[in-house]
Amino acid sequence: MVLVLGSGLDISLRDRNALLEAAGFTAAYRDEPLDAPEEASLRRAVELVVDRMEPHGAVVVDREWNVMRMNRGAARMLGRFIQPTDEARELFGNVVVATLHPLALRPHIVNFEEVAAITLDRARREWARSPGDAALARLRERIARIPDLPSPSRVAELASPGPFITVHLRDGDTDVRLFTTIATIGTPIDATAEELRIETYFPADDATAAWVRRLAESELEA
Repeated sequence: MVLVLGSGLDISLRDRNALLEAAGFTAAYRDEPLDAPEEASLRRAVELVVDRMEPHGAVVVDREWNVMRMNRGAARMLGRFIQPTDEARELFGNVVVATLHPLALRPHIVNFEEVAAITLDRARREWARSPGDAALARLRERIARIPDLPSPSRVAELASPGPFITVHLRDGDTDVRLFTTIATIGTPIDATAEELRIETYFPADDATAAWVRRLAESELEA
């Protein structure tokens, strides 16, 4: 009955485990770190996907948007915008924080208010589905300390015409436009698999596509 209730409420597998334990039962769904021996098949699947995305960037994140894996394409692209400080590198360990923080990608995002409003709107809708999640609470507190963020209620006001939002990045002579896709495991049967997301960055115009190719070629020549 507890499992039926969890399914009917469409709550996450992690929350269904918590519901079972609150009712006096053992957890029904495996919940191991991605690096655990039990998750070898999941790691293979994830690495297959991110490796096949080359030369485009792809990162694997957990439910807190912490970076778990990153392919060479993402490392090359982000490396172009990471400042050479320990604090900046630490900020890039979380996709949402890296997008919003003034010491990370924020100074390089030309359309920052638009991108930030969309990012915050998506994050807060996810938080609403798991209000008791301690990991997400930590992320909320971290974001709350970032100054001068737009309200997610401005999404409609800030959104430009078109089917999706592009991220317009600029640093000196580097001027690129990217769009993202987010993939999940289609048939998860443990909490880790359900929570993993693979975010991929594709060029939104020909100039960016050429820039991505040049980055990959320069690495091969090095």
